[in-house]
Amino acid sequence: MSSIKRAYMVILLILLFLLLGCSKEISLEDEIVKILENSEGKDYERIIDYDIKGDFIVVIYKSNENEQLNIGFIKFHYGKLDWEIGIGGPELSGGDTFISDPIYVNVIVPKETGINHVKVFGEYAKQVKYSNEINYWISYTNKSPNSLDVEYIK
Repeated sequence: MSSIKRAYMVILLILLFLLLGCSKEISLEDEIVKILENSEGKDYERIIDYDIKGDFIVVIYKSNENEQLNIGFIKFHYGKLDWEIGIGGPELSGGDTFISDPIYVNVIVPKETGINHVKVFGEYAKQVKYSNEINYWISYTNKSPNSLDVEYIK
């Protein structure tokens, strides 16, 4: 190989390396933060947790203005993430929120202390313990429960 061809190859490799090295990948959580800041900026403090359910990302985030959790829905639509809706959730001191649209989500903060598990329709809900003051259970169901459908286990 001639020295000119080698020089072109080296320059091409350096350019390729610079282009790939300079491209910054954004994480899913960074993208969610960006969407929340643009959509819920005045009432968004921090993300607590998120789950991917079908075409939606269900985001639990701390309210900036109230001592409560909020539930947000981000939809994956034609290759990009779009803010769907944000809904006020349970107070951190205790309560529950049962959402049926756009998907069934149940977020429960027991008022009673010493709860080890929560069942919704007989199925264990996922516990999320973010900090001493933020501890809740979340479940996804096929219909909205009522208070009789939720069981607290000590």
